[in-house]
Amino acid sequence: MQFNAMNIRNPLNSLTDVKDKLANVDIGSLTELSGAAGKLLLEQAQKVLAQINLLLQLLQSAGYGVASLDVELNLPPKITIKLKTGPAVKEEKLTEIVRDHPNQEVITTIVASLIQANKLRGSVTVESLAMEGVEIVLTATPNITLQWKDKDKDKDKDKDKNKTAA
Repeated sequence: MQFNAMNIRNPLNSLTDVKDKLANVDIGSLTELSGAAGKLLLEQAQKVLAQINLLLQLLQSAGYGVASLDVELNLPPKITIKLKTGPAVKEEKLTEIVRDHPNQEVITTIVASLIQANKLRGSVTVESLAMEGVEIVLTATPNITLQWKDKDKDKDKDKDKNKTAA
């Protein structure tokens, strides 16, 4: 399956129409508006989290570790996922996930982007750096950040632990 970056759609576009629904709410009182907004906010967060739960399970099956998940309740909700990468991540499994979930935009957009990110992993060739993980931020404009860390930093921590244990 060939990836085409021009075909990426915003997976949260369907959530931004909630603002239109809020614009049509009859403003009888501030309490009613905040109640309606809160209800829509909760509904949208639940929709996104249902796909995020499936996404995290699928990413774990592809070899990623899930380091953290943060949910910020906004319209649309902001979801931040931090993944641990390793040699176990299989591009074939990621491609299979995209193929098997064509109607789930959050999943296909993130996984297709991870496929591209995996192709960039070897682009940083500084010997002292190692791939630490990937941060995915889902807002109106999704963002994936590859994160490298200093290899020697972990070695220094291990040395310090051994000194204190002795």
